[in-house]
Amino acid sequence: MVRDDVLIRRAEVVRIHLDALDALMKEPCPGASEAIRASLSLRFLFDGALAQVAHAAGVPLLIPAPTLDGVPIDQALLFACGGYEVGRAHVRPHYFYREPGIQSPHRSQFERQISASPETHALSEVKLGRFGQLPCLAFVGKVLKREETVRYVANKCGGAHHSDDMAKFDEIDHHLTKVGHVLRVGGNGLSVVFLEALGTAWFLLNAPAVVGLRTALRVPVEAVHTPVPHSS
Repeated sequence: MVRDDVLIRRAEVVRIHLDALDALMKEPCPGASEAIRASLSLRFLFDGALAQVAHAAGVPLLIPAPTLDGVPIDQALLFACGGYEVGRAHVRPHYFYREPGIQSPHRSQFERQISASPETHALSEVKLGRFGQLPCLAFVGKVLKREETVRYVANKCGGAHHSDDMAKFDEIDHHLTKVGHVLRVGGNGLSVVFLEALGTAWFLLNAPAVVGLRTALRVPVEAVHTPVPHSS
């Protein structure tokens, strides 16, 4: 059996990455630099370390997040989930559908799309694995999941190439090229791809289970394992 503490304890590495995410999200105006660094930490945490440490600590990992059931994001020219805080700003959901003219026979379909696209998300508690598989972006019918988005940013901008699917990333590049300038929303010039990487970090850090786990990980190992001295 391979030990997890040959170089450093796995729990300590998880604590370091969670603290790093917290520091990035506390920046007054997080940008591309913060999103790239967040993607690297998230990629490590998604790869099993966070789940293993939480299991060892007896913490059930449930993440409150938008599941987007019934929202026609696969029909959107551009969808970005939003529903989180970045710096001092609240990032709202963004939906862009093809809008036909008033007299078009397709107008009713557009109106149904708009009515099914909430301005405020309802949150559901999901397990960590399910959280990573929730959609957060869509470009001309191509839907991206949270973990997929994180891996894309970590690969393209952070050099994290280990065992990732390059053909899938090239396909994402192709869809991003199709939508072009509309990728930047909210007036801060930051791509929605970077925003949703930051948003994934925000949902994770604000989960009560993760808050509790971080508190537990701050307890020094010696406080847990130091034996009680025997009286003479």
